[in-house]
Amino acid sequence: MTKRPRTGDRVGPAAGYPEDFLAALRLLGMAMEEVAAAGHQRPVLVGGAALELWTAGRYVSRDIDLVVVDPAPIEAALIAHGFRREDRRGHLLRGLYHPELAIGVECVSGALFDGRADRRFLRMIRIDEGSVVQVIPVEDVIADRLGQYCSNRSASADLLQQAVLAYRLATEVDAAYLDHRIRDETAQELDLPALERLVADGHT
Repeated sequence: MTKRPRTGDRVGPAAGYPEDFLAALRLLGMAMEEVAAAGHQRPVLVGGAALELWTAGRYVSRDIDLVVVDPAPIEAALIAHGFRREDRRGHLLRGLYHPELAIGVECVSGALFDGRADRRFLRMIRIDEGSVVQVIPVEDVIADRLGQYCSNRSASADLLQQAVLAYRLATEVDAAYLDHRIRDETAQELDLPALERLVADGHT
């Protein structure tokens, strides 16, 4: 049975995650700890990697997206842990990648979800001793996927499936926050009851 993380859980190989993803998270968590210890704001894991984390590897992403105030500290910390500036042929020359894990990292500056997300809901997931990753909650993952789906339904049906998957696998959800975030990201087109109907109808 898939073991999804709860708030404060330690994530390990037994949970079903791909080894390379776990290895990347371990390095990321170490870098985050170092950045925070130096007095910088801890970056926030978002995007596909956050979805992979909350679905215990049922969705696979090869990229790690971080929201940061200033990318310089976390990029320097990641480089110290084996990441490199992007220089691979066929890739946009931005961000970082790990040559052994083939996983890229890209930093985005600015407010989390343009200031619409509540940072009090951010989660801290322990990957290993000395490695803790700050990640958006599953509520923001679900709302973000539904928002992208509503903006272009014909080209993003898989985004609806990802949102439903994350909701089905969630072990803890703040219903009021999830409903608020879905309404916000979808411009009031969807809400939590609509998502629950989609789950009941068998969308996976």
